Amino acid sequence: MDENVVRQLRSGFAMDLWETIRSAKGTKGERVFRHTMYNEGEVMVFAALFPKKELMEFPDLEEDFAKRLKVFNLLGVATDGQTTMDMFLLGGMNKPFTSLGSVQELEKVFGDEPLMAFLDAYFKARGSSIDIMNISHDEFLEAVEREVFANSPMADLGKLEKLFNN
Repeated sequence: MDENVVRQLRSGFAMDLWETIRSAKGTKGERVFRHTMYNEGEVMVFAALFPKKELMEFPDLEEDFAKRLKVFNLLGVATDGQTTMDMFLLGGMNKPFTSLGSVQELEKVFGDEPLMAFLDAYFKARGSSIDIMNISHDEFLEAVEREVFANSPMADLGKLEKLFNN
C-alpha cells in the first residue's frame, strides 16, 4: 500500500466521520451512532460507534474479535443485505469518541490495515474501479479525479475543475 494513499484516505475518512462525532456530542442517552457512507438497495456501508457492552451481545461474535474490543469501539460494516456482512474493527478507546477534541486525534485511533480493508470494501460496494491496496498515489489522484468527474452533475464540473487545478 502506498503510504500517501493511506494517509489521504485516513484523513478523508476522519474528516467525514468527525461530523457524526460532533453531532453525537449533543445527544444524551444514545450509545450507538451510525455514519452511513453508502446505501443503495440492500447494499450498505457504514461506520458505527459501539460500546463494548453492546457488541458483546452480538450473536456469534468471534472470540479473537471480542478480545480486541475496548470500552468504546469504531466498527466498519459492509453488507449486501442478504448473505454477506463484513465487520472491521477500525479502532477503539477506553473513553467515548465524543471526548476527542479534533480530527487529528480521531485519526490516531484508526488501525491502518483494518481501515484500508474497510475502505476497499466501500469502494467495491460503490462499483469503483479504484484498487486502493495496489495503487500509487499519482494513480490514485488520477482515478479519484476521473470518478468525481464521472459522477458529478454538469453544473458542478467547473467548480471541481478549479479545485483539482489548485
